[in-house]
Amino acid sequence: MKNSMRVLSLFILSIAAGIANAAESKAVQTMAGILTTLQHFPNAADKEVLGKIVADSASTADEKTVATALLNVQHKVAAGDKAGLEAIVADAKAANGVKTLASAIVNLNHVASPADKEKLSALK
Repeated sequence: MKNSMRVLSLFILSIAAGIANAAESKAVQTMAGILTTLQHFPNAADKEVLGKIVADSASTADEKTVATALLNVQHKVAAGDKAGLEAIVADAKAANGVKTLASAIVNLNHVASPADKEKLSALK
């Protein structure tokens, strides 16, 4: 009986860990992947994917704001996008993954910082 309970407990813990990793939306996971490899600005393929996130009715308003800002990156965040990203970072109701993306874009200087890349890798 004790072994059965132990196996059941391990099974439940592994399911919970899987759910935690899958908690981020596909849009957040995709943008995290783009940001971890970004070099100065998004390439043509990345821009196409980001455009689809912006146009997708399933994307949240925050995800669309982040995708738009990422589309507009030229070595750093565009001045017109910075306030929207900072608002997401400051919003207690915003999803943690989107906040991480917004923060990384605000901090961007040609590439994401090593600390931001580490946080972004956890979102993928």
